[in-house]
Amino acid sequence: MGTGSTSTLTLHECKVRASLLLKDLDSPDTARATRAAERMRALPFFAGLPLGQVLARRDTVKHKHGLTVIAREAGHATWALLKQALESVSAPGLDTRVFFQKGPAVFLNRWCATYEEAAASLAAQGGFLFPFRHQYFVCEAGFLQALGIDVKDPDWERLGHDWVRPRDPAAKARLEAKLVALGYGGQHVAG
Repeated sequence: MGTGSTSTLTLHECKVRASLLLKDLDSPDTARATRAAERMRALPFFAGLPLGQVLARRDTVKHKHGLTVIAREAGHATWALLKQALESVSAPGLDTRVFFQKGPAVFLNRWCATYEEAAASLAAQGGFLFPFRHQYFVCEAGFLQALGIDVKDPDWERLGHDWVRPRDPAAKARLEAKLVALGYGGQHVAG
């Protein structure tokens, strides 16, 4: 179930995955519980134990342990390191928080709690999809133009107007370099 990449994960998704892992571990379904116990062996104190002993100790497993398993599956040694990676995913590159410090307040952006909701909005109504902290927003071309961003750059089409899951990562890298040069870099805004 590990992703090996944090490029499309959110903190919320990781927390949900940890909760699901713990539910699986406590499941009366032996196969589910055993798969979860195998995943728990990513933790040093369970690593050398037979699956039966991991299952026997499942009442000692806390949410923080589940978070650590999810972090390890995503390629990070600890939850704190995964959290740091997810929180700094836009630094030193694009930081969309700067959009709202520099941008005019006359545009209505479509805000979404999940990527799936934002992607559906993008597909249905068009625009440009971006992350913002633990949410997503879809803006119209006018919003970006008001910020001095060239929406006619062919790289927008190449990446599918989706900053989070671009069709063409090279197009995103080129656009990111241009946006950072315009002052939309991650090092310009604190926390």
